[in-house]
Amino acid sequence: MRKQLELPRQEITEIVRANLRAAMWFGVALACLLGALVALTILLVALIALVLPLWAAALLLLLVLLGAAALTGWLGYKRLELHGPTRTINSVKETMRWAKARLLGRSAS
Repeated sequence: MRKQLELPRQEITEIVRANLRAAMWFGVALACLLGALVALTILLVALIALVLPLWAAALLLLLVLLGAAALTGWLGYKRLELHGPTRTINSVKETMRWAKARLLGRSAS
């Protein structure tokens, strides 16, 4: 019984550690991308401002970037794999089946 209680802890710890490393690398990538995005945004606003007023250029670029952020965020959410401790769930189900069979077997004899 003790091992069955340890299995969920171990499995959840593995899942959290794997996702924590992934989140760390996403954070580093995001920090690098943020600096490049700021420079690119300033450049694009300046280029669009050659044709439109400065406020219109900034607004147009803001809307485009918000649309891109919404799209990429949605795509990331769809690819996110959230699952519970499947080994633990299967182990508990098997134990329940075994216990029921054992109890029914004793009462029938």
